[in-house]
Amino acid sequence: MDALNKIIKSRYFYLYLLAALNLLVAYFYVQKPFQNYSDSYIYYDAMTYLRGDETAASPIVFNMILRAPFMLYLTLFFNYFIDSLPWSMMVINIIFYILIIYVFYQMVFEIYKDHKTAALSSVLLFSNYIMFSYGTAFLIDMGGWFFFILSSFFAIKYYNDDSRRKYYFIAAALSLIGVFFKETGALGLITLAMLILLSGFSFKRKVKEIIFAGALVFAPLLIYHIWFYLKFDLTYFYSFIYDLQISASAPAAAGINFLTYAFIHFIKVMAWLYSIGWALFLFGMWQEKRFFDFQRSKILLAMLPASLTFLVWPQLVQRVAFIFVPWLALTSGFGLSKVKNRFLIAGILALYLLTNYLIAHRVA
Repeated sequence: MDALNKIIKSRYFYLYLLAALNLLVAYFYVQKPFQNYSDSYIYYDAMTYLRGDETAASPIVFNMILRAPFMLYLTLFFNYFIDSLPWSMMVINIIFYILIIYVFYQMVFEIYKDHKTAALSSVLLFSNYIMFSYGTAFLIDMGGWFFFILSSFFAIKYYNDDSRRKYYFIAAALSLIGVFFKETGALGLITLAMLILLSGFSFKRKVKEIIFAGALVFAPLLIYHIWFYLKFDLTYFYSFIYDLQISASAPAAAGINFLTYAFIHFIKVMAWLYSIGWALFLFGMWQEKRFFDFQRSKILLAMLPASLTFLVWPQLVQRVAFIFVPWLALTSGFGLSKVKNRFLIAGILALYLLTNYLIAHRVA
């Protein structure tokens, strides 16, 4: 009984209770995780090839193996216990979903030193429809998001206490591991580099630490890509060019010029991405101005470039743009924490949840 009371009184209890509700909505109402996406077929063929079926070989399959080998092999490992490749990956994604909630909470607390802000920001992140519906599907995005947030968390811990050098190495190591789950898994390295740039270190130390962290990640990655090219005659640019060709054909198909199409598409994706959360973000920015903290502002600024890297990818969809949501949720949660009326906060969160459930159903 005492153990149960401790669980219920834990600051994470209601967060995970809400997360469970999100998963129930995703799997039994929206049912998006059960859908087969074009990428899902590629993952399936890639894992079939890795199990020894040469008939599954193709450039796009090899490209997927190049981009996400750890996620594919981890799925194959789970497949020993779960007799379904899609379900094996979905179980992994659910585990990542659970872990992200804890890690993101800790990261927000590391920045704001406030449990209320950490809780509210976490709800805004894990209740975003992209995370609980697309993220838990037969797709590889969740692994990248997890390592991005985890490596950024340790980068922030290093910035806040540079005497603990282990956080520097952990952040770099997690970026290296993360990039083998998905490209976005390496974005914490950008956060680490930006935090070092904005730190009070000497110029020499800044240059040295940024170059060394970059070498820790890119040297093994470069060796892997060279080996892969020699073995499969394929580089990472295959995927980039492939997506670029798809994006380039879209304006012509819609019958409008490229700039008009790009602008309309960007606005549409951004609107779906954070829905009513944009109002919370603007309110949060106002609160950041009212309660300005120089150190906190540098951390938020350092996290922004990595969060905006979705803009360089040629095919802009909500799943790609989701890496922007953690940054938006930080400021939004801070703003919401300044609302005094608890019932108003509950109402706003309920509206946010309902909106995301409806959007998830609408875009399913």
